Amino acid sequence: MRILDRYVLREQLVALSAGLLFFVSVFIVVDVFEKIDTFLDNQVPVQTVLLYYVVSIPGIVLQVLPMAMLLSCLLALGQIGRNNELTAMRAAGIGPGRIATPLLVAAFVVSGLVFVTNEVLLPGLNARRVEIYRGDIKKQSLVGPAIRTNLAYLGANGRTFLIRSYNVLTREMKEVVIQEIQNHMLTGRIDAETARWSNGQWVFREGYVRRFTREGENAAHFNELRIPGLPERPEDFAETEEDPTGLSYWELTRYIDRLHQSGGRVQKYLVDLYLKLAFPLTNLIVVVIGTALALRARRGGLAVWFGLSVFISFLYYAFIRTGQALGHNGALPPLLAAWIGNLFFGALAFELFRRARKAP
Repeated sequence: MRILDRYVLREQLVALSAGLLFFVSVFIVVDVFEKIDTFLDNQVPVQTVLLYYVVSIPGIVLQVLPMAMLLSCLLALGQIGRNNELTAMRAAGIGPGRIATPLLVAAFVVSGLVFVTNEVLLPGLNARRVEIYRGDIKKQSLVGPAIRTNLAYLGANGRTFLIRSYNVLTREMKEVVIQEIQNHMLTGRIDAETARWSNGQWVFREGYVRRFTREGENAAHFNELRIPGLPERPEDFAETEEDPTGLSYWELTRYIDRLHQSGGRVQKYLVDLYLKLAFPLTNLIVVVIGTALALRARRGGLAVWFGLSVFISFLYYAFIRTGQALGHNGALPPLLAAWIGNLFFGALAFELFRRARKAP
C-alpha cells in the first residue's frame, strides 16, 4: 500500500471513529429517554441496562454506519483539501479516481463485512437483546404457555398445521388439521382428533385422510396413522412463531420457500430478503457520493459536511423505506422495491463522480 493510500485511509478512519461515536451516542441517548419510564417502573439495575445497550450496539452501528461513512469521507477529503494537498496531488498527475481508490476499496470491504455481520452475529445478538428486554427489564416470562391454543404452524413440503390445542409437556395435539398444498392447490388434508409424539414420530388417531384431484375428493377413515418422514418435531410446536425480520438471509430464504409451498403470500418477505443484499451496498454508494462532492468542493467546514451528510443519509433512508413499503403492499415488484434506493443514488453517485473526474 502506498504512503498516499495509508494517509487518506488514516484520515478517514479517524473521522469514521468520531462519526460512529457521535451517531451511536445520540441513538442510545434518544432510546434511553424513550425507555426511561420502563427502567424506573421495573427498578431495573444499572448493569442490566448497560448490558442491554452493549448487546444492542452492533445493530445500532450497522444502522448508522452509512451516515458515518459519508461523513468520514467528506471530512477526510475536506481536511486534505483545506491543506491544499488535493491540489498538490493533482499537480503531481494523480487523478481523482486514484485519490479515491483507497476510500472505495475500504467501502467495498465494509459493505461485505456488514453483510457477514448481519448473517453471523446479528441474529444471535438480536435474540439476546429481546431476551434481556422482555425478561430482565419488562419482567415478562420467557417460557411459553404449557398449552398452546389455536396454533397455526407452517411446516415443510407445503404442509400447514392447524391445531386446536397443543400440550407442550405431554406432546399431544387435539383437533389437528394438516393441509397439503402443491403449486397453490390444495392436494390433501388430514383431520385427526388427537396426535401424540411416540417413539420418534407423530401418531394420529381417529380421523380422515382426504385427497383432492380433478375428479373429486377421496376420503379414507383411519384409527391410527403414522406419516413416514414427517420432519416436524415437538419442539417446533412448542416455540413461538419465528419473526422473519430477525432471520439471516439463508434462514429467511428457507422460510420463504416453506411459505410459498404452503400457498402463502411471499411478497413482503421477498422485499426484506433482497434488502439484506441491497442495504450493505449503501456504504459503498455514499462513499462514492461523498468522494465526488469533496473532490469538487473548494471550501467547506465541519458544519457544512455534517449537515450535508445528514441530509443525504436521511434522503437515502427515505428512498429505502418508501421502496420497502411499496414492495410490501404490492405496488412494486420485490426486487425493484428493495433496490430502488440503490438504483437512484447509485446513478447519482456515478454522475457526480464522472463530473468530479472531468473537473479541473
